[in-house]
Amino acid sequence: MCAPPDGWQDAIAANNQAAMDAVARKDAAAFAAVYTANGNALPPNSPTVTGTAALQGFWQAVIDMGIAAVKLETVELEGFEDTAVEVGAYTLEGEGGAVLDQGKFIVIWKLEDGAWKWHQDIWNSSVAPAG
Repeated sequence: MCAPPDGWQDAIAANNQAAMDAVARKDAAAFAAVYTANGNALPPNSPTVTGTAALQGFWQAVIDMGIAAVKLETVELEGFEDTAVEVGAYTLEGEGGAVLDQGKFIVIWKLEDGAWKWHQDIWNSSVAPAG
């Protein structure tokens, strides 16, 4: 397998930052733009969300539920030509920085039209369910 193009790790970090910034601005369209055109979000306890319009609607609903900030931390990142795999941790915060959820994620990245984008995005909570 060939290595990814130079600068791929910085491009991935910048796209993750764009996702975090989009939530802070309450901009679901910008959040959806971090995905490939036919990218998928695989949220817990929900069906798969596919494509830009559906992803924008999904993330708008998340923002509307009171998510004011998303923090993403890369734990492991491995790249192969036009694909990369990221394992990380996330924190979701409400207004005032209240932690609403914490967990882990895996993103499969694709190089699409010269930009690194989320193609498959799956996450789950590390917080025990109430009750």
